[in-house]
Amino acid sequence: MVFVGLMKKGVLLVLREKRTFLIFTVIYSLLIFLTSLFLEFAFGGELGDIALYLVLIFMVASLILSLLYAWLLVNRNKRNWATLKCIGYTNGNVITMLAGIILFTALLGFFVVLEMLFHYAAFFSYVFPDNIAADNTLIGLLPAVLTSITFLLVQLVSIALIYRKILKVRPIIALKKVEM
Repeated sequence: MVFVGLMKKGVLLVLREKRTFLIFTVIYSLLIFLTSLFLEFAFGGELGDIALYLVLIFMVASLILSLLYAWLLVNRNKRNWATLKCIGYTNGNVITMLAGIILFTALLGFFVVLEMLFHYAAFFSYVFPDNIAADNTLIGLLPAVLTSITFLLVQLVSIALIYRKILKVRPIIALKKVEM
């Protein structure tokens, strides 16, 4: 229960920084969409080996971007993390809050993609009602879910890699005078 509460506090903390959160949510949505699309092409054999190479490129890009996002969260909120450590939060509590932020952003990106795919299928089913039996989906559910699970695993890797950075945040930073 404490774990969920800390993740919730992390989500509330990130919602204060709307710009960074919004940018990374859009980037994650695009990466999840493109990876799912090319995974669909790979399953169908439409583009051959190029589709698999593009899927791998997008996965590497997601790892790099998730590390960048975690690094930005730690560095931009260093004083916040230090303040939390001053009032008794442990490194585990802080990393749990950071994990909540990162996983929330990735899950929101997945839900944005899923919602867009549902609207796409509904629009074409409405516009072309005589083709209702035809396949009106752009991406199947299986590639979207596989991509999202892979993205969540990549996020967990970035959380594990950024843990050292959180350990280096000292509580004394919160007590230093702010330079203007």
